[in-house]
Amino acid sequence: MFSVDLYSAIEQNLKEKRQTILFLNRRGYSTFIMCRNCGYTVKCKNCNISMTYHSYKRKLKCHYCGYEENMVTVCPACYSDKIRYFGTGTQRLEQEINKQFPTARTIRMDIDTVTKKNSHEEILEKFKNEKIDILIGTQMVVKGHHFPDVTLVGVIAADSSLNIDDYRANERTFQILTQVARTSR
Repeated sequence: MFSVDLYSAIEQNLKEKRQTILFLNRRGYSTFIMCRNCGYTVKCKNCNISMTYHSYKRKLKCHYCGYEENMVTVCPACYSDKIRYFGTGTQRLEQEINKQFPTARTIRMDIDTVTKKNSHEEILEKFKNEKIDILIGTQMVVKGHHFPDVTLVGVIAADSSLNIDDYRANERTFQILTQVARTSR
């Protein structure tokens, strides 16, 4: 999930009591579900886009219309049990950080964690007051924020947004990366 260089930089930041932001513009745990037997991909019945697996609710969710359904364990097309969950979202990244750096104080900020009133501000306050070592989040962690104590910003799967079906994909990717770079010193 992270390069050797990023892993080493996170480790060094933790030793030096510095803050880190890890940016991944994909929420959930897995970004698509596919049958390894026939290639069937689980898609939203309303939007026809790939469903995202959210591990905390154990649900598949459409990030466009909000449609939800239960986890799929058997392929509806060929009835195989070779269903696999692919791709990485912020939930999976948080799990991996907690596994690789068990003593690090981490917090995740995405639309799934800021549903309660004032939760967005509470997460940012915790992070600003240096109670949190690693902030994991989507675009909302980089929009209009500046964290002077952040000395490392890691962008996970930075090139994934280059492949979306939009003629402005390159420009939007550049804009997001520029915003991410501005959050630290």
